[in-house]
Amino acid sequence: MNKSQILDIAKSQIKAEGEVLVGIANQIDENFIAAAEMVAHSTGNVLVTGAGTSGTMARRLAHLLATCGLPAFYQHPGEGLHGPSASISQGTIIIAFSKAGRSQELNKFCQIAKERGARVIAMTWYPESPLGQMSDVVLQIRPDKKGEGEGVLPFGSSLANGAVGDALTLIVKQLRDFDLKTLVQTHPSGATAELVR
Repeated sequence: MNKSQILDIAKSQIKAEGEVLVGIANQIDENFIAAAEMVAHSTGNVLVTGAGTSGTMARRLAHLLATCGLPAFYQHPGEGLHGPSASISQGTIIIAFSKAGRSQELNKFCQIAKERGARVIAMTWYPESPLGQMSDVVLQIRPDKKGEGEGVLPFGSSLANGAVGDALTLIVKQLRDFDLKTLVQTHPSGATAELVR
């Protein structure tokens, strides 16, 4: 592979991922509104869960929601089956990331959460999956496969999950009237607070 081919492949991948995000923007619907209102008006903790690459994006969303004043935390679904599920109660909201919606440990964790009074928001390719069927709200995030690395690696789909999570965070922040002045107080490290001043 020569230098020109390397750049061509890299540019092609980035452009494909950009097109994926535009497509995802056109997919969000009334279910997104329902999810945003559910999270914004929550009275308990928001637990964001997922495993593998989905877990990485779940951690990111939990961090962003917490940065905007929400009591949001990441919970690994497998670890949640070893005791932490006891912290779930009525008022808890689970946001579950799962491409196929068929992860046994994640679905078991969400099932227990439902039994304990939580509501579940699924972010998945397949609304008809077991996860989708048990969820209160389903956000179908099904990007074009052209954004995936060689059609398989979760590149574009990860960005799609991140973009929908970003949009969710922004709307929740605005619905809760979270003041950016508070961000200056609670985010003193790093450059974020400097952007507000």
